Amino acid sequence: MTDPIARVMRPRALEQSESLHARVRSFASSVVEGATPSESFEELALAIAAFQRQECPGLERLIPAPPSSLEELPLVPAEVFRLTRVATYPAELDVARFQTSGTTQRETGVHPARTLSTYDHLALLLARSALFRGLGARPIIVALAEPKPGPRPTSSLTYMMELFMREIDGRSLSTDPVPAELDYAGRFLIGPRGVDIEGLRRAVRLARHRQEPLVVLGTSFAYVALLEALGDERLPPAPLVRLMITGGFKGRAREVPEQEIRAQIARAFSAEPEQVLGEYGMTELTSQLYEAWATEGKDEPKSAWFPARGRASLYHAPPWLRVLAVDPVTHARVPRGTEGLAAFIDLGNIDSCLTLLTEDRIVELEGGIQLLGRAPAAPPRGCSLTYESLLGGGKL
Repeated sequence: MTDPIARVMRPRALEQSESLHARVRSFASSVVEGATPSESFEELALAIAAFQRQECPGLERLIPAPPSSLEELPLVPAEVFRLTRVATYPAELDVARFQTSGTTQRETGVHPARTLSTYDHLALLLARSALFRGLGARPIIVALAEPKPGPRPTSSLTYMMELFMREIDGRSLSTDPVPAELDYAGRFLIGPRGVDIEGLRRAVRLARHRQEPLVVLGTSFAYVALLEALGDERLPPAPLVRLMITGGFKGRAREVPEQEIRAQIARAFSAEPEQVLGEYGMTELTSQLYEAWATEGKDEPKSAWFPARGRASLYHAPPWLRVLAVDPVTHARVPRGTEGLAAFIDLGNIDSCLTLLTEDRIVELEGGIQLLGRAPAAPPRGCSLTYESLLGGGKL
């Protein structure tokens, strides 16, 4: 009997994709464990680019010959995900379709996934080295977010939150000495009526009862909603609180300066501003960036690749992600310390698009990336030929 996957995807292409996923996971694990990878970032990136060129007509038009260096790779505008399907395989094999966050002026796009194994592997490696490092005990994890609406994930952020709840916590929100199996109920604290303040109070009480850390995951806008709901109330202190904050306020009803919101969040949790950690991610990327914590405790494990200490607003990329500040017209890399548009080479984007040019303004600094916010809401200049090539065949 014919394999249904083989009917919709060439067996050779599927084999190549699976091999690349395994190679990227091996590369990431080796670096995190302090070992020497069997191949370099550039070797992997060029292998992925050659595969995508082979399987995507749009990329084949952009790359007339297999690339021999990273400099030959074209930067694909993130806007393309709003205009066409970006994938090396047919839609019948989608296990997830992560929707981009659009605004009132723009349609949303979709970043499809054939497998989530590499996403899971990379996200957990990075989170354990950054967000969850040095907690000293298994944390209780809750999110200022809505649960996913159906069986297939559509929000990459919500999916990542569930992943952390399942793999890092993995227990019920119970005071039972032998906690029952994981239940997502009560962990997602945004609903039709707004923020579930009582659910958050229960999580704090549970952390105090178990004497375990509490990790709260949320967007900037969700934290603003929490602050408005709390008013002057301050939650009782947990043994240790870590607060992940992601996203900005563009297109929202209210904008709050970043440092002000961090200080207000910390006060609400009876914590210090240093316990608020920034995360940067995009639906069009597989990988994320984090700020580094101000270390807590004497037994904090050291990392050979992620800094033990950092400062607010300085973000760090994992070894499987390259972040470049580029000129909006020429796409050439600008000198360190000079503002440019954020461009990414993400080894996790095996089945979609290896390179990505965004509208986010950044500065490359010694030791990290400073985020400066969005450029004016228009496709970056110099991208017209890229759009034409990518869309010439109607799809990638």
